[in-house]
Amino acid sequence: MRFSGHLFTITLAAVSAAGALAVAAPAQADATPTYTCDVAVPGRVVLGHGNCVASNGAVAQGEFQGESLLITRQEPRLKFQCRDGGRAQLPDGVVALGCQRIP
Repeated sequence: MRFSGHLFTITLAAVSAAGALAVAAPAQADATPTYTCDVAVPGRVVLGHGNCVASNGAVAQGEFQGESLLITRQEPRLKFQCRDGGRAQLPDGVVALGCQRIP
């Protein structure tokens, strides 16, 4: 199943409320589950999309819990530390919760 615009909007609406209450965490070790996407829409809820791939044990399909990193390929390259899980539907997109941009 692919992320349709409608599904992506519904997913965003469902997770935005939870993400709004999250507290950001500092960057973690390299073993943190990581998503790399072409671009991302930043915020406490980060939407990564376009040719997304998972590494370091990140979930490729479905919901995930705990910490993750989301990195973009766009320039300037953006990197987000997220701590409250989210949902992945690779390669189309990732919704990550409780995010903070890190250097």
